[in-house]
Amino acid sequence: MKKNFARKAAALSLSIVMVSGIAACGGGSSDSTTTTDSADLANPEKPEEITVMMDTIITAENGQQDVADKYEENTGIKLSIEQPDHNNYYEKVTLSFASGTPANVIEVGSTYYPEFANTGVLWDMTDAWDQTTENCKNIIDEDYVDALRIDGRLYGFPMAKGNGTITYVRQDWLDEAGLALPTNYDEFINMLRTFKQRGEGTIPYTAAGFMNNNETPYEIYLREFYQDASPDFVYDEASGQYIDGFAQENFKEALQRMRDAYQEGLIDAEIVTNKTSTCRDKLYSGLVGVMNYWAGSWAQKLEDSVQNADPNAKLTAMPAIEECNYIERVPTAMVITAAADNPAGIFKYFIMYSHDGGEGQMLFTHGVEGKHYEVKEDGTTVALGYYSNPETLVEKSFYAPELSITEWDDPIQLDERIYSSLETFEADRVFASLPLTSDVISENLANLNTVKGEVLANVVHGNMSVDEGLEDYQTRASGYVDAILADLNGGE
Repeated sequence: MKKNFARKAAALSLSIVMVSGIAACGGGSSDSTTTTDSADLANPEKPEEITVMMDTIITAENGQQDVADKYEENTGIKLSIEQPDHNNYYEKVTLSFASGTPANVIEVGSTYYPEFANTGVLWDMTDAWDQTTENCKNIIDEDYVDALRIDGRLYGFPMAKGNGTITYVRQDWLDEAGLALPTNYDEFINMLRTFKQRGEGTIPYTAAGFMNNNETPYEIYLREFYQDASPDFVYDEASGQYIDGFAQENFKEALQRMRDAYQEGLIDAEIVTNKTSTCRDKLYSGLVGVMNYWAGSWAQKLEDSVQNADPNAKLTAMPAIEECNYIERVPTAMVITAAADNPAGIFKYFIMYSHDGGEGQMLFTHGVEGKHYEVKEDGTTVALGYYSNPETLVEKSFYAPELSITEWDDPIQLDERIYSSLETFEADRVFASLPLTSDVISENLANLNTVKGEVLANVVHGNMSVDEGLEDYQTRASGYVDAILADLNGGE
């Protein structure tokens, strides 16, 4: 075990409990003392076995072991995979660190990644990435690698693009009304008003809450209403300080836009109690005209499901209106733990191999030939059905193919709607920053976000004016805000 790892893991076990999926948005700073091994990074020894703990990968019932066996056949390295229950995943990750013997490689989402890095339980792979001669270096989009840097250092490697949400519009409703896709906010509101006139329980715009409480960015869904505003803490370039986005003039304007649209009946009356699954069900039933949801594979899933109820329905992924951008999340990271023996070898033979643009990437993306995909007599490659559900085609083994971060000639062609939605999304998106975490933030943020949610609901529902709501926010939130800003801006 690495020197001091047990001490760092113990500190992590105490601090990570308070994170619990909440973090402030912004850049990060790391006090990690974990450094790169002095071994030859370009030609490390090949590991005999690599252990991994992952969440969003193909399940055991659908051939996870077949992927591991094929990896061992290709590389000569045994691959042992642990996939905890999704709902308890980070509890299991934290417990594995506390045990002193975590897996060599762990899948870590952006909410937890800075906390792990700052605690010092991750191997610093900066030098390994800088010095690698593997093909990954030649074909990767380094914007996604850079998105995971903390003070210039790299403690994790992106599994895939972070992706983000895009606004989907019932194109057939637009066509019936003789309207084009909106290009600015006025046209957007006019579209919603036109959809409202359809009557029969029509919901012009639906969403799951006014603020995304599950993870940052909080404003990822209601892009046309938030525009340049954020309810989170944001870095102000002019002052060189963090400020409370909720208290800024542009947020006041966003709040007014949401209030006006809701009072006019343009936003789902049940937005506060909606879950994303509720929104999807409303869309599928034919009631919803506009919904902001994930780009990529969901473009196909959403339209196919809408067409089950109405074969003539059509969804279009709308380019961002001129007042806003879409937001790409920070990628999920593949980290190598500081307790791992031969981390340079793991980096080369696991992480670099999985993004090699060839054999490794095919395995980590589509699985095993003959089990998860097949090559037909005419040379085309197609996905096969899942073991547990042969009617549904395998989407991925470890990495989503449509979110590849490499310039890779994927032999399996996906539905054109997937590519189109991603192209539209990426044309108008900005990258989110890594969440910032600290004990002070963790101790205050949950209560602060509760206040934000209540103020948003009261204002939009008409229980308070915008000014009254922001005054209420200042009264109830000032203690939390002051503590977090002092922490973010270096106060004691």
